[in-house]
Amino acid sequence: MLASGSYDEALFLWDVRAARLMRSLPAHSDPVGGVDFVRDGTLVVSCAGDGLIRIWDTATGQCLRTLVHEDNAPVVSVRFSPNGKYVLAWTLDSCVRLWSYVDGRCVKTYQGHRNEKFSIGGAFGQHNGEAFAVSGSEDDQIHIWDVRSKEILQKLAGHEGIVLGVDTHPTENVLVSCGLDCTVRVWRDGGGS
Repeated sequence: MLASGSYDEALFLWDVRAARLMRSLPAHSDPVGGVDFVRDGTLVVSCAGDGLIRIWDTATGQCLRTLVHEDNAPVVSVRFSPNGKYVLAWTLDSCVRLWSYVDGRCVKTYQGHRNEKFSIGGAFGQHNGEAFAVSGSEDDQIHIWDVRSKEILQKLAGHEGIVLGVDTHPTENVLVSCGLDCTVRVWRDGGGS
């Protein structure tokens, strides 16, 4: 299955093998900014400029939960945690929020990066058994937070311009980032790119 968000405010679920559309879901009141599947594929999360984060059942197409922060800032990217219990959401108020979607509440807010204009994203990662959250930033750096304490563990500089996205390797201490400088950088343990 493949999920895609659309400028026409819909979420689409596709059957890749059959090359056909399975579901078209009227998801938001603004263009969809990001989507992600939970690891087992049973849920998909979507977000948009309307400030809403929605959790969907992939089998039925039913919206199971709508998350919205009191500030209602536009949400540009979302990511399920590896254990499937949380969602990270990037918003245009320079915050990355960790949501317990079952409880319907924001449990942590990570700050220190800049995100006011661009669709920036990131990921969860793990280093020496400790979970971290990582994000691109409009300040040309990659920001890494301890998931529990919310402390900034590290800032990585190397891009010349806005860092749009960051992802982590599932088993090795490797990050990959991309930016408006038209480069993709691979970061290995020790901070070098």
